[in-house]
Amino acid sequence: MSETLKTNFKQCLLCANESRLVFSDMNGYVEGTKYDVYECQNCNSSFVSPMSNLKEEYDIIYGGDKKKDSNTDYYYYLAKGTKKLSNPLKDLENYSAIFWGVIKAVKDNKIKQGAKILEIGSGLGYLTYAFNKSGFDCEGLDYSDTATDFANNFFGKKYKQGTIENFSENNENKYDVVIATEVIEHVVDPNAFIENSLKVLKSGGILILTTPIKDIHPKGTIWETEPAPVHLWWFTEKGIESVAKNFNCEINFVDFTDYTKNKIWSVHVGTAYTAPKGGPVVNNDRLFIQQRKKGYRDILMKILPAWFYMKLVCLYHDLKFLQKNKPLTRYMYGMCAVIYKN
Repeated sequence: MSETLKTNFKQCLLCANESRLVFSDMNGYVEGTKYDVYECQNCNSSFVSPMSNLKEEYDIIYGGDKKKDSNTDYYYYLAKGTKKLSNPLKDLENYSAIFWGVIKAVKDNKIKQGAKILEIGSGLGYLTYAFNKSGFDCEGLDYSDTATDFANNFFGKKYKQGTIENFSENNENKYDVVIATEVIEHVVDPNAFIENSLKVLKSGGILILTTPIKDIHPKGTIWETEPAPVHLWWFTEKGIESVAKNFNCEINFVDFTDYTKNKIWSVHVGTAYTAPKGGPVVNNDRLFIQQRKKGYRDILMKILPAWFYMKLVCLYHDLKFLQKNKPLTRYMYGMCAVIYKN
């Protein structure tokens, strides 16, 4: 095989089939970085090369360096609002389709109060906190010490810094549920991530994970997700299903039909066969190249208490009369998979 063919084709880690180079030199998150995009010919999932996880990007995301604008006041705003809510789990369910999917999976699988839950990628801690407020025994785990330091100080000492690979070594068969919202697309090896997530589950436990879904986009869309290395993968349901099968696990996907029937929603889709538009976001000094344009959300966040803003968004999502002529669909902008440990 020639050197050209070696670089034009790679093996998909998810289903072990051949992946083809579909785009070269895509702009990365950091100015001057470039990534190639590969698409699996079997499961249709996409990934980038080279693979890398840069912890400093997560410290930027969570504002670890106060000298640099993290541009993520929104996350802190949600954390502060969540703490003021009397029933934060219910409000988060109505606030976001992703949280709606996770909580539906918990309800559908009859997970009872008191169940031990681990949230991987707990960020600033508000979902973990919301589960605890609803009577569950939930702990958070996050890669960023900036995030876990904030969560421990703000919500209580329920959060640990680290990776699931390291954490699983001393916590086998401990949890009834593991939740990972918008995490698996960040990891280099999804197989290792799921293997270690299953390791901390008790027999019969469930792993609930969400991730941006590629299936809703037109065939030929190259990369309609965050620039690398923030996102390293862009999954299809078949790709996630392949990983579950690697560990002989059953899997199903949350059906969002009820959400699309009862909530205001919108899903952005990409354009086929066009160059990816994302990146770069920061320069080599990790300073933001261009500040995000401020919109109505920023204005409301400036004048409204966080809890009131969240309640307002929940109210807006329930205005069914604005949902005219939208088709029902089981898809949302992210998938929610439930993997069952034998």
